[in-house]
Amino acid sequence: MAGRAAAAVGLGVAGVAAGLVARSLVKKERESDGDGAHPEGWKAVTVLGDASDFARDGYPEPLQRLAGSLEIRIDPAPGVEGFEVHARVRKGVDVDGDPNAALRAALRDAKQVFETGEILRATPRPHGKRPRTLLGAAVDTAEDDAKGEGVL
Repeated sequence: MAGRAAAAVGLGVAGVAAGLVARSLVKKERESDGDGAHPEGWKAVTVLGDASDFARDGYPEPLQRLAGSLEIRIDPAPGVEGFEVHARVRKGVDVDGDPNAALRAALRDAKQVFETGEILRATPRPHGKRPRTLLGAAVDTAEDDAKGEGVL
């Protein structure tokens, strides 16, 4: 019985090691997490739905607020249903605060409004306050930073 347990542990360790090696090879090959800055300032988001419905009555409200300051183009999404919305801040246009952050938030929120009808929020929590714990603090920090940098 002890031999079987040792074999199972050895097999598990070998599997984890193989997974870590495969992950490092894939990461080296990609050389990017897909969030590098576009040289011309374009940001894009893939949206599930019909492109003709996206701008029918004007863009969804989060994007509509900045639409006058943006160049926007809509292209079919490669290999999937839906379409891509590409946008960048026009040269010489002032946007309050960080223009990249404003554009990212507008694209992300417009996608959510178009696909679900609302901007999805994790807070306030319907179950009310909870005691602050170590792991809970990590989740709270991730929720607070979710609208910041990262892959759209």
